[in-house]
Amino acid sequence: MVLRSLRSIETPSRIWHISLYSSEKPLAAAHGGRKVHVFIDTNILLNFFHYSKDELDALNDVFGSHEQGAATVYLTEQVRNEFVRNREAKIKDAIKRFESTRFAQQFPYFMKDYEEYSDIRARAAELEELRTAILAKVQADVAAHNLVADKLIHQIFETSPIVSVTREIYEGACMRMALGNPPGKDKSMGDSVNWLILMGSVPNEQDVHIISDDGDFYSSLDENRAHPFLTDEWQRVKKGTLHVYRTLSAFMREHFDGVAFSFDKDKEALIDALREAGAFAVTHDIISRLENYGYFSLKEVKRILDAAIQNAQLGWIVTDYDVSDFLNRVAVPRMAEIDSNDHREILQKVIEEQVERKELA
Repeated sequence: MVLRSLRSIETPSRIWHISLYSSEKPLAAAHGGRKVHVFIDTNILLNFFHYSKDELDALNDVFGSHEQGAATVYLTEQVRNEFVRNREAKIKDAIKRFESTRFAQQFPYFMKDYEEYSDIRARAAELEELRTAILAKVQADVAAHNLVADKLIHQIFETSPIVSVTREIYEGACMRMALGNPPGKDKSMGDSVNWLILMGSVPNEQDVHIISDDGDFYSSLDENRAHPFLTDEWQRVKKGTLHVYRTLSAFMREHFDGVAFSFDKDKEALIDALREAGAFAVTHDIISRLENYGYFSLKEVKRILDAAIQNAQLGWIVTDYDVSDFLNRVAVPRMAEIDSNDHREILQKVIEEQVERKELA
């Protein structure tokens, strides 16, 4: 897998429509084509202002997959409020640590007779000047909410649906706290609120993936395993499995390479190219390259079918073996989710071709 940098952060209107990852080998569909249901805790978002081992690219990719329909990411009012409340404290701590760094150190007196001494002192002074300059710029950007992480997270909050904390959720969280049921600690019920929102929002018989560094979600015996009470509750009530991850990178390592997280700039460009292809040979080439991708979201499938309607170079060859096989793999299984009659007519042609070919074999 090749990690690509977050290059288009200056265009907040479509901030996560950028190239993030590309696979060097074909992706294999996983989870039976089901969506991945994801919750990202506040502490993960705040880590981007500290010493996070994660990359903003990973956060960008999760929400890119959400927008493309390959995943469902649950943002809660509680997470947004916690983020706003704690952002400055997190940044202040990081700046304080940086400010404590001093490059102009004292040197033993006997070293001044060595030729390197003057050069070291000069470079130390230069580093001190650079440290002062970068602090001034950072503080200005912090005040203006102009940090790279600010731009991305602000865009996420602005464009993603936020699940509200209702009175019912609040009272349920109070009851959990009173009964001593996790998640939650001391007198803070934020984790309980988020948990109850997930219980009410994620469809039954679906797994949930929680990305959080909060110990309330984890076993006391194994810091990387979900709390047994929560595991049991999700299985019993939701008929699914609870998965937990300490970092975004841990989640991405397990679920990007060949999972429903299919968002990829190169794939998007190939789908766009289908609509513009001006020759059958070009169309066949694009289809062969799209075959390298194992998973296509419903939104992506509809865009491919739109291309077959808008561009005769694709529409006329939907029954050619390679095109038919591709559509039979990625689109026909979605037949029940497709409500466009034009789309369904194309898929019916594919189905008939597949049946006829089998009969001739």
